[in-house]
Amino acid sequence: MEIDSPELRESPGPRYMANDASADLQLLIDGFHPDDPAGRRALLERAIARLRRLAAKMLGESFPRLQAGHDLDSVVNESWIRLSQALEQATPPTVQDFFRLAAHKIRQVLLDMAIRQSRRHRREKQVLDPSGSRQGSALEQHTHNPLQLAAWTEFHSRVPTLPEDERQIFEMHYYLEIPQSEIARMTNIAPRQVSRLWIKATERLTQGFAEIEEIV
Repeated sequence: MEIDSPELRESPGPRYMANDASADLQLLIDGFHPDDPAGRRALLERAIARLRRLAAKMLGESFPRLQAGHDLDSVVNESWIRLSQALEQATPPTVQDFFRLAAHKIRQVLLDMAIRQSRRHRREKQVLDPSGSRQGSALEQHTHNPLQLAAWTEFHSRVPTLPEDERQIFEMHYYLEIPQSEIARMTNIAPRQVSRLWIKATERLTQGFAEIEEIV
């Protein structure tokens, strides 16, 4: 399913949403009802440029090995569908809640793609080199690093298991790219506490991993 939106290929903008864009989106959210398809599409079309930036960040930083077989448009399209379905059930009360939900759906899409790619890689490896010889190892190194992909997949799958306060800070800072100082102002939490929650979250998410690069 292709998204028919003129903003789909809009070039990247600021790292987090400007106040005027947030205000426009908040007005759409305030007037939104899950049973209103036109309102749902208007909200998604207004947010598509930001959704695309979120997807590009997550694909490029956490799932770069997927880029050989999945372009950004395919990630955005599937995320759009899942987010639209989620909005049929509930309405996020704020712009930040909306984009936290969007990041969650993008993460689900990328995790599913990573799982499918890992399964396909295992099948291809068995077909091309069922003996497990050095030829198979060379092929694996040439195509992609499945261990790193598996580590990043596990990393993102752990996010929903974080304590609520840590998950909120992690999603706002990592997925939405909101500076910690701004998060402190928005949540009325002391800046040092925001920093501590961020560190705790990343420690939980990376515990036991040797393949993931330092992200703090």
